[in-house]
Amino acid sequence: MNALEAVPLTRTGWQANMNIGLEKRAERTVLADLTHSGPLRVQRPFYPEGDTCHIYLLHPPGGVVGGDGIHLNVESRHQGHGLITTPGATKFYLSAGPTAEVNQMLHIGAGSALEWFPQENIFFTGSKVRMNTLVDLDDDATFMGWEISCFGRPVNNERFLRGRVDAKFSVRRNGVPLLTDFLRVHDASHLSAAAGMRDYPMQGLFIATGATEYLLEQSREILGQAMNKLPEKIPAGITLLDDLLVLRVLGHSTEKIQSLMIPVWQMLRQEILNKDAVIPRIWNT
Repeated sequence: MNALEAVPLTRTGWQANMNIGLEKRAERTVLADLTHSGPLRVQRPFYPEGDTCHIYLLHPPGGVVGGDGIHLNVESRHQGHGLITTPGATKFYLSAGPTAEVNQMLHIGAGSALEWFPQENIFFTGSKVRMNTLVDLDDDATFMGWEISCFGRPVNNERFLRGRVDAKFSVRRNGVPLLTDFLRVHDASHLSAAAGMRDYPMQGLFIATGATEYLLEQSREILGQAMNKLPEKIPAGITLLDDLLVLRVLGHSTEKIQSLMIPVWQMLRQEILNKDAVIPRIWNT
């Protein structure tokens, strides 16, 4: 599917479709293309750092139920640099039968960059969700982003007791796969597996391209410093796959998971993109 190809509305439930095109014009990246249908919107572009375009994705219903669909295509081209986030978590509610579906295609053209930092996905017990996120890179394109998943509502001591979540996060460059990450939870017992989530209700995956062995060691040092500031230890680790840095974290709260990911992102952004990290203002509200 091309980055800006519309997704047909063939499912029941609320179908949200959006195509976003970012490109650099003159001294800054602009929102060059924007089409949408259904309950998915963006606020106006923000420029807290001058040239990089910050986009806030809005899903007005506030939650996703069985049969609903979210289909998002983003393209950053012509040396464009965008940062996309959301004002709050995406909540997937109990389904009486149908599966909710989320498809996210992120295409970054040669010489362009995209940062992808949505807030967490919360899967309520009884939800049925199929999610697919594809990061499609050309040549020297740069990507940094995360995906955070929460099963149940740990803040209310509510566990994920039943449901079905199939999530896939993949990265490819010039059509060659670099990473394919699957998260499948079809039973509450899957959250307890030693090779799974080890009884933690949340997991975070952070990805950055353009990394080196030196940046891997720097990232591990920063991660260790951030972990020492937490009141309790949580599992976290970083690996390097060619130039793809992969950070994984398990935990009980979004804040603690982000407190480990954000310092690593801040360092890598300066080293790889030669830009200081600017925290989206919406994160502080």
